[in-house]
Amino acid sequence: MTLKSGKGRKAGWVLITTIALVAGCSGDIAGEMGRNVQVRERVMGAIASDSVLAGEMATRLLGSDRQRLRVVDKILADDRSAQYVLLRIGQSPTAVDYVLQAAASDSAGREHLAGLFKKMLAAMQAKQNTKQATKK
Repeated sequence: MTLKSGKGRKAGWVLITTIALVAGCSGDIAGEMGRNVQVRERVMGAIASDSVLAGEMATRLLGSDRQRLRVVDKILADDRSAQYVLLRIGQSPTAVDYVLQAAASDSAGREHLAGLFKKMLAAMQAKQNTKQATKK
């Protein structure tokens, strides 16, 4: 059993209390959250402020194709989030491999990749030629 910080325990109790109150008033918590902005804000705030709860919620949101699509679309629609994801992909050789495999999965993607690689090769050769010329 791991002990949470005071803030984490408080967020957990707020969430439990909110769910209990909503469940007592109405058997449908999803419906109550949809109708009552204050309840929705309290529950979402409690989840967002607790890393364990936030992690569990992220796992649930990524658990189905439909929800995963919504999450990814939301991330890509936000410039800062999209840039962060792309940065993380660029730092992971496995993720880069996934991107290249996806890009090469059709003829248009393969053609685009071939053009990019040709440009990269030409730039690397030009750089190497410049280095050799400055050594002479």
